[in-house]
Amino acid sequence: MNKYRCIVTLFNKTSLSTDEGKTNPFFSLNCRDTAGQERFRTITTAYYRGAMGIMLVYDITNEKSFDNIKNWIRNIEEHASSDVERMILGNKCDMNEKRQVSKEKGEKLAIDYGIKFLETSAKSSINVEEAFFTLARDIMTKLNRKMNDSSSSGAEEFNAILLSSAETEEF
Repeated sequence: MNKYRCIVTLFNKTSLSTDEGKTNPFFSLNCRDTAGQERFRTITTAYYRGAMGIMLVYDITNEKSFDNIKNWIRNIEEHASSDVERMILGNKCDMNEKRQVSKEKGEKLAIDYGIKFLETSAKSSINVEEAFFTLARDIMTKLNRKMNDSSSSGAEEFNAILLSSAETEEF
């Protein structure tokens, strides 16, 4: 099994459509992924200031990565806007035989913090697109509410952060 160490990554702007017939169906989602590495913590806190959405990702096969989610949440509460959209993702749901964190435990943590929850698999593409669409829709809904749907320019750009509490990815 190969191990890959993730580094900070800025993905190019990706256009997504909500397909809901809204006046502003297209937007750009800019994502930054620090893979939860301590050496990027100062950069990550700088990203919080402009973030409209944050995905907190843990590895279901690694209990320690799940335990770190609470630390990330405290960090977000300290540095991010109070109305930032958040979502907890339990990744590697395709590796159920190695599971250390139950789905119910992830769901309970999300409920305790009032955050949405999904289990995903980046490797098998399970719920990955749904997670991004859900976060983007929630951001768009919040913005539309704030703007009262009156000053939409037709395209919006959102900043999102992926916070992973696992330092290495196994494929």
